[in-house]
Amino acid sequence: MTSFSINVRSEKDDKRIPIAVASDIMFDIQLLLTHIGESFISEEFGLYSRPADPLTGRFTLYIDPDSGGMSFRTSAGSGQSVLMDKAMKMLLSTLEKMGSGSGTYWMEDSFKDPCYRSVILYDLMRLSEHMAAERGYTLMFGSESAGTKFTPLDIEKAGSFLDKNSRSAQGSVVGLLNSVMTKRNIPLYGFAVGDSRVKISFHHGTESAASQYVDLPVTVKGTLRYSDQGELLEVSDINSIGLFDKKTFMHMISAERDVPLTKPLEAAVAYDNITSTWKIGYPDLGISISNHDWDAAVSGFHDYFVFLFDNYSSKDDNELSEEEREVKASLNSLTMKAE
Repeated sequence: MTSFSINVRSEKDDKRIPIAVASDIMFDIQLLLTHIGESFISEEFGLYSRPADPLTGRFTLYIDPDSGGMSFRTSAGSGQSVLMDKAMKMLLSTLEKMGSGSGTYWMEDSFKDPCYRSVILYDLMRLSEHMAAERGYTLMFGSESAGTKFTPLDIEKAGSFLDKNSRSAQGSVVGLLNSVMTKRNIPLYGFAVGDSRVKISFHHGTESAASQYVDLPVTVKGTLRYSDQGELLEVSDINSIGLFDKKTFMHMISAERDVPLTKPLEAAVAYDNITSTWKIGYPDLGISISNHDWDAAVSGFHDYFVFLFDNYSSKDDNELSEEEREVKASLNSLTMKAE
């Protein structure tokens, strides 16, 4: 368990901290950490919805019974969680950068997904309101031996950024392309992202390439526009479209543990339009997962990998069959650094 400090200090003559104030700040910090962690999982999985609770439980903060400070577990379930350490480092960087006047453009560079960028900026605005100078309290954060003061955001400026910039971005998204023919025999394209229908429009010259991908999963690149609730509404000015037939992972994540990879794992992806089923496979490990829901399929793929990792990677070859030794060798090639 790794500890760090989040301390609220009173600037008033009465140095006591009201429980309501301390509760607000701790809740704000917990939300920030959880949403930062969610953004990492969502990016790795390519999720359409927010990660499920079993995956986000690792981001829970605790009160250390000895020091009274905040702490977090470096494990998820029964295993280690490098992901938690990564999220904690980003939390501290976010508090430092946004409190130092680096500006909201740092948010654009650090959180590419407009949905999570908005959510995390809202968290920071709420924290800043609770730490407003007129309330008479100061937030210090960092390691146990040192602390950095959090400077509240300019709420009006941050709100203006949210209104103008945070709900759109250049990026890519995966979905199912479909089309119907108009009376003039011109294809009219539609785009399904998860359970939602998303409006699309093509950059000049790109639409002609779309006809070969009808009823197939594709990756499109363009301007993504989201609603206030973080739902993807539109992909406009699409300048690239291609078949989505593989997904690359660099970090395998389950509720029980996460396993960083030393080289990319490229899984094969297919979609059966007749049965409306996603299929994700990696033959070298014998993994093949099918599900009508992409999020469930990709979560199942990660669960299976971690199951194999737990059951084979640390066993002696003498305990394994020839096929199991091949699985172990494949796992080691993905998870062990070369000597």
